[in-house]
Amino acid sequence: MNFRLMRLFVVAACTAAPIVGIEAIEAVEPITAASTNFQPVNPVQAQYQPVTGISGRCDVYLPEAEPPSKGFPAILVIHGGGWVAGDKWLMSTHCQNLAREGFVAISINYRHAPAFKFPAQVDDVRAALVWMTQSHEKYHIDINRIGVFGYSAGGHLATLIGLLGDASPSQRASTTDWPADDERWETLPALKAVCAGGPPCDFRPLPMDNTALSFFLGGSQRELPELYQAASPITHITPSDPPVQIIHGESDFIVPFAGSQEMFKALRAAGVDSHLERVPGQGHMVTFMHPTTKTTMIEFFRRTLIDATSVDPQSVNPQDARAVPAN
Repeated sequence: MNFRLMRLFVVAACTAAPIVGIEAIEAVEPITAASTNFQPVNPVQAQYQPVTGISGRCDVYLPEAEPPSKGFPAILVIHGGGWVAGDKWLMSTHCQNLAREGFVAISINYRHAPAFKFPAQVDDVRAALVWMTQSHEKYHIDINRIGVFGYSAGGHLATLIGLLGDASPSQRASTTDWPADDERWETLPALKAVCAGGPPCDFRPLPMDNTALSFFLGGSQRELPELYQAASPITHITPSDPPVQIIHGESDFIVPFAGSQEMFKALRAAGVDSHLERVPGQGHMVTFMHPTTKTTMIEFFRRTLIDATSVDPQSVNPQDARAVPAN
């Protein structure tokens, strides 16, 4: 059993830890452009920070249309892989769909555990966002219309970075290795929309002495309680957070649906413009490739970044989440 499958086995065996899981990246068979009815959008390869292994590199997918005077809205895209594996190309079809809808899509590689533990991955996402502001003229990016999308471990990072946008320096200190006086904080853009598929939202329900996440967080919750809290997106919710769209398969046994339900309820309770799209009968991998994920993501970003309209967060019952038929 290789390392990644061993980690999957360990977490799956932890039945008392219902909210977190590790995906077997070997099992992912991403949608390819050949399976669709359109010609592929060829990305521009770039580097957003000094390269460490595979990290530091990104693919930029550009719309074919003439850029607006202020630039295109842009989406930072973050792959899954249990924080230990994966690559930017896994998100290729989602990025192509975004580009064809008028978004600049930037898919990144980031440092992997266990060689690099939390918060290295979060800082890589921050570095990519800073790079987007620095490169906005070259790639026709409107820095006032930036969103983030990730799936699974990428959904965790997307949600965490989105909810930390309004955090104080003391609150974000445990989620970064950047010095408090690092000049990059001044150029970090404010995210206007967060979309996450199958995201682990709360690590605190893990048993105190469970070590399944040591490869990522560095120890058990008993050893590192503050870190487990800091790494849990649900603990950073505030009323000033940007709109959040969660997409989750109801039959997901890797990252169970219940975690997203609790996250959705907490967001609604705080008055955040938030929505939960449940995909009936589908598991973790199928939901990643499900057409509902594409449709929901595109509609959400169009509403928040192009139409510039929003739904009154009090107009939807906090107990409700729209269900879609499974294909």
